[in-house]
Amino acid sequence: MADIFTLIRWEGLGLLFALFGVVAIQTLTGQISTAGLLMKKEGDRSFSPERVQLLIATLASAFQYLTQLAKDPTHFPQVPASWLLLFGGSHSLYLGRRLYLSQSKQKDA
Repeated sequence: MADIFTLIRWEGLGLLFALFGVVAIQTLTGQISTAGLLMKKEGDRSFSPERVQLLIATLASAFQYLTQLAKDPTHFPQVPASWLLLFGGSHSLYLGRRLYLSQSKQKDA
């Protein structure tokens, strides 16, 4: 039975690494465009700190979860409440800023 779990683990890791490789290669060759990923979309195309903090929070929580999963791949780990609060707060900040900007544009029009 342990051999089956080992095989499934290696197949899962192989799939994740293959997916990561495809995304990395397509990003480096320009097939996946990252132009404007961290820029505001409201005309002036300036830098968006909300997008940066959202990206960092997403990558940090994904890395933390995958690290826990790599330690014990026999079951999915419990997501800590602190990470859910960080992730939810990050999204709330981003969406709140977007709502504020959309409301201020409607008042100007």
